[in-house]
Parts: sequence; structure tokens; C-alpha cells
Amino acid sequence: MAVTKILARKGRLDVGVRYVLNGDKTQEQILTARLNCDPDREVRQMLETKRDYGKEDGVQYYHMIQSFRPGEITPELALEIAKEFASEHLPGYQTVIGVHVDKEHIHAVRPDRAMRKAV
Repeated sequence: MAVTKILARKGRLDVGVRYVLNGDKTQEQILTARLNCDPDREVRQMLETKRDYGKEDGVQYYHMIQSFRPGEITPELALEIAKEFASEHLPGYQTVIGVHVDKEHIHAVRPDRAMRKAV
């Protein structure tokens, strides 16, 4: 059973995205996914969405973490669970997902935009 945390972050979005996609933690970004944004453009797209909605101050993103007990799950399954969670609970949001395997416990992390992307 995963433990899930949702943390509001006021720090720089690019720092959060870099942390999530860190190749040392994600098997050289093999264990990553993006929803409603493009690789290598995700930060720019998220910042443009913030600007479009006039939300450039305050909370910059929500940092979500799903942690699993050691041996409970494979990294690939953790990625699928994180993608399903985001698709079901955050439809239309710009999301970057990374499964970190640098610790004894596997955990999926993602910075999610505070608002839906304009459709």
C-alpha cells in the first residue's frame, strides 16, 4: 500500500522538474512520463499556463509523492500506478512523473501544475 503526500511548493518550478527527472534517480529517465506537456518543453509550457491564468505568484506547483515499502512493487508498476493516478485524478493538468529508485524504497514523484491547461 502506497503512502501518498501532496506538498504545495512556492520554489522554482524548473528546480522541481529537474529533481523529478533526475537521471541518477530514474535510470537515466527511463522511469519517467509526461502528461499534457512535451519532453524538454515541460517547464516552459507550465510557466506559460501559469502566465495565461495570472497565477505567477504564490504556489508554483504541487509536489506529489507515492512511496512504497521495499520489495512491494517494481519500478515499472510504480510508474504505471503514478500515470493512472494522474490521469484519473488530475485530468487536463500538466504533469511530469519520475519513479526514483535511488533509495531502498521506490517512490513516484511529480510536480503538477496548480491549474488545468487551457484546452
